[in-house]
Order: sequence, then C-alpha cells, then structure tokens
Amino acid sequence: MTNEDWKEVEQQLQSIFSHVELKCDGYKVALVLKRLSQMKNGIIVYVNGIFEYKWLLDDCEERRRFCCPVKKSVYNQKHKAAMKKISKRLRGLQDPEAKYTYYLPYWSSFRSLKSHLIKNNSSIELIREKKDGE
Repeated sequence: MTNEDWKEVEQQLQSIFSHVELKCDGYKVALVLKRLSQMKNGIIVYVNGIFEYKWLLDDCEERRRFCCPVKKSVYNQKHKAAMKKISKRLRGLQDPEAKYTYYLPYWSSFRSLKSHLIKNNSSIELIREKKDGE
C-alpha cells in the first residue's frame, strides 16, 4: 500500500460505524470505527468477517497479526523500588522488571494499528468498493 492509500484509509475511519476493507496476506480484514464508551472510540478489526474472543486468550495467527498487544509491568513503581533494595539472593526468582502482555480487541490509535499491520503482514492491499457502472 502507498502512503496515499493509508491516508485514504485513515480519512475513511473518521466517522462512527465507517469501515474499510483490506487484504492482508490472504486474510480479508475489515476495520470498523465503533464507540467503546461515552467518550472513547476504537477501531475494531474483523478477520474474514468475524472476531472471536478466543483469539485474545490463545496464541494464534490472528492474534499476532491483528490484535492490539498491551505490555504491563507485573509490579508497580513502589514495589519495584523496594525489591531493588533487596539483594538478588534474597529476592530469589522475583524479577522487579517482569512484564506481561495482554491483547485488546480494538485499537485506539490508527498510527499504532498501521505500524502493527505493516510489521506483521508482508502484503497489504486496500479493497475498494466498486461503484455502479464500473
């Protein structure tokens, strides 16, 4: 996809319930802007016309390619600082810098969605709807 195509996709996703269809490595992907809460919108990704919540739990191709990964620290800043004061021998297997990743069914940023799609898919094409007379 060219930069103009990406700008067109971003422009189409400016209004609620608008959708754009892409073809990513053989998957038909629909991006739909929906309301998540009273003051928050998100881009939902449907793969081959569906979204299954099991993709968020199980490691699968759809999750790696299309779901939004969020990395969080296991410990808060106060706990990390306290753990660093303790010797490694007494700390045992606890790593103060330990992190975990969970996945969301939506993207709140078009820029991060775009970079994730580019990084995880080798071929991305914009599917344009055919107008009457074409």
